Amino acid sequence: MNLVLDHAVFDACSSSLERTANLIDVASMTVSPLWPLESPIAVNPLAGFEDMPFPDAVSNAAELFDARAGLPLKHWRALLNQGRVSEVVLSRIAVERLGGPSTAFQFIAPDVTAYDLLMKRLVEMEETTPANDGPPELTPGEALIAKWCAAFFDRGFAAEPMPGREKGLYSAVHDLLADDPQFYALNPAEAGFAWGQAPLDAIRAVHAVLGTFQDGEAGGLRWMRRMIARLPGWAGHIRWRSEKADLDVSAQSPATITDLLALWALIDPLDPQPSSTAEITYGVQEAAEQAFGLRAGTLEALTGRERDMADFVLRMTNADLAYLFMSAAERGYEEELIGELRKGAVRPEVQPQRAAAQLVFCIDVRSEPIRRAVERQGSYQTFGYAGFFGLPIALQSPVQAPRRRQLPVLLEPKHDLRTVPSPGREREAHRLLQRVREDDAMRSLTGTAKLGAATSFAAAEAAGPLGALMLAARSCAPRFAKRLALSQPDRLDAVLTPYTGGAGEYALPLQDKLAYAQGMFALTGMESERLARIVVLTGHGASAVNNPFMGALECGACGGRAGGPNARALSQILNRPEVRSQLHSAGTVIPPDTIFIAAQHDTTTDEIVLFDEHLVPESYQDELHALKCDLQRAAAENRSNRAAKLGRSAKDVLTAAAHWGEVRPEWGLAGNAAFLAAPRALTEEADLGGRVFLHSYDWRKDADGAALRTILTAPMIVAQWINCQYLFSTMDNARYGAGDKTTHNVVGGFGVVQGNEGDLCVGLPKQSLFCDDGTPYHIPQRLLTVILAPVERVDTIIMDTPILSRLFGNGWVKLIVIDPTDNRCHRWIAGDTIMPASSAPGGWAQRHHTI
Repeated sequence: MNLVLDHAVFDACSSSLERTANLIDVASMTVSPLWPLESPIAVNPLAGFEDMPFPDAVSNAAELFDARAGLPLKHWRALLNQGRVSEVVLSRIAVERLGGPSTAFQFIAPDVTAYDLLMKRLVEMEETTPANDGPPELTPGEALIAKWCAAFFDRGFAAEPMPGREKGLYSAVHDLLADDPQFYALNPAEAGFAWGQAPLDAIRAVHAVLGTFQDGEAGGLRWMRRMIARLPGWAGHIRWRSEKADLDVSAQSPATITDLLALWALIDPLDPQPSSTAEITYGVQEAAEQAFGLRAGTLEALTGRERDMADFVLRMTNADLAYLFMSAAERGYEEELIGELRKGAVRPEVQPQRAAAQLVFCIDVRSEPIRRAVERQGSYQTFGYAGFFGLPIALQSPVQAPRRRQLPVLLEPKHDLRTVPSPGREREAHRLLQRVREDDAMRSLTGTAKLGAATSFAAAEAAGPLGALMLAARSCAPRFAKRLALSQPDRLDAVLTPYTGGAGEYALPLQDKLAYAQGMFALTGMESERLARIVVLTGHGASAVNNPFMGALECGACGGRAGGPNARALSQILNRPEVRSQLHSAGTVIPPDTIFIAAQHDTTTDEIVLFDEHLVPESYQDELHALKCDLQRAAAENRSNRAAKLGRSAKDVLTAAAHWGEVRPEWGLAGNAAFLAAPRALTEEADLGGRVFLHSYDWRKDADGAALRTILTAPMIVAQWINCQYLFSTMDNARYGAGDKTTHNVVGGFGVVQGNEGDLCVGLPKQSLFCDDGTPYHIPQRLLTVILAPVERVDTIIMDTPILSRLFGNGWVKLIVIDPTDNRCHRWIAGDTIMPASSAPGGWAQRHHTI
């Protein structure tokens, strides 16, 4: 039904329109910005709810998005049976939830305690509401708006561009709706009249709807949030375009959340009732009586305290039970991790001799196992640093028009750097550039085969016999096809490097170079005077073909792109004599025989490629050769370990990186669970299973806490976004994730939908999270942050930083601080204020053991 609007409401004064605009700004926070496929930044889909305690936020979001509020119990039970969740820890969590042993083990029926009843519900009894794993069905109004959004934002893949896009989303669609039979089918009696009466201005159309609510702004805000939540993917894309995209991108098809709400006001303004996610818990009592062999009505006849305890357990929803499972997974992992860290904390500190080489890796969880593998090969030291290497840059390539943002989305580029041929490779670069320009049309054409049926047929016709051979090779001999592709213009990235010298438009001032060089030493705690002769700055990327989610496997700190260019830029800076001179004057003395080399770790194949080897002086060649051999051995070792987790051979891992039918080339960051800021000495003897973001940090070199503050408000925030994306994509893959990869279609070159049309997918596909048998590979648990630093320092930083107070205080991130002054662990207790643990609801609780 369409809403017929009163003309009197349209004549709103400017102040009331401003108030409406403010309400829209608040409502827009319902969804997070959704970045396009070329830079698919991991975000917390419930970031707009972080001002609530975690359980309340998940519950409220589930109601709003018609989503689940917990992983289905069948999945938790599978994890329990596999030993990936400890039954002992789950039992402890259950006792705590019941108020402690005195109440948990109180009998509420013959031979049945409250604990017995709760454990029976956790591990045996059927769920109160069966899990619905299918994608949400669109209403006719949702399908219509999704169709017009796809047409409006298309990047040239449609046969005909939508006219009038320069006018904005609402105006352009409004002009065309008059000829859309799908619009009239929504409400044949009123659609034409509603279209004729609708304001031409988006803000006035929204304002008119708000005037119809009897409860005023509260009702209007509730309506706006519901409308935004009906198509969260398209709403998130609009937020990205209007708030995060470069102006040249957003200006092509301007759109705001106001436009989207105005379309809802015109097309389908009535708020449909969600397909109830509320659980029906009646019948649980009868099921419990049967499970314990009790006579019918036994639990109903209880009175007093026994009745209260029975009701407390029986009224728990699936989400309540799932939260207990998640708490058990988190507690068990915390105890396991702290146990590993104890080994490093009690080991006496030994002053190391000069390393054969030092390698600085991204903090990405996939770096942790390869770092261990490298260290096992010889006298190597590794460090963890944010993968953009502290450089707020964007790159301008000679063959790519849009600039590439190579930094976290928390930051804006301060410098635009152009890429130029690496010294000594100018002729090769010129030849490859020429071939790129010649082959661009064909490469674009053959690359459209995955965009839809029509383009697939057109691509096959245009590619001809040679194209057919390449397609066959990709299917039957993918590794051979990959080698062919690497001999083509794709090699260009290897010969082009960011230019950090000179003057003019692309200049990088000396003082900025100095600051970025100092930043690495300050944030990692690296001792400049103990640097090895060779220091390798190692970015990371991934290998996959025919994969719209390729960017999700790349470096999140580099905006969903490979981190090699950033490593090359900082290595250039650190090799410059003028920078070293300035560093020396500032007290950071780099040994004169130390050189910095850039590299890139391929997280799919585990190969580590060194850049610009031809520039390394002859006197380093023997060491460089030994390093390369050790890196190859480390790669083979790690590849073998990863292959076991993928359930395939090490050789198949290389094939998966090249096969265009592969739905899981690697597990990505699945399994991520913790963020650690500490010296490597704390973890170098520990096998952390590729689950920890490892950021090097030395509290002794950070007297004012500035480095730790930066680590907690930048890299840790990015880690929390990644953690939440994986958590919620696993919890409800249809609503918060991306469903099945095999039924994906790319829309407009920037997003993915399930099937032929619908809402944009906002998270990760199930193949990135679940095993082939449907069991979760990723355990949905909140990020655990562990810091080695004086507890007072951490406390001060949290109190002074609202985003940290919110995340830790509301339980979105768990926190443990290992105080080096007494080697005791302190756990942050989620609550509203910072106070001692004995002063509930929040504060520090000292662990019972010293590590």
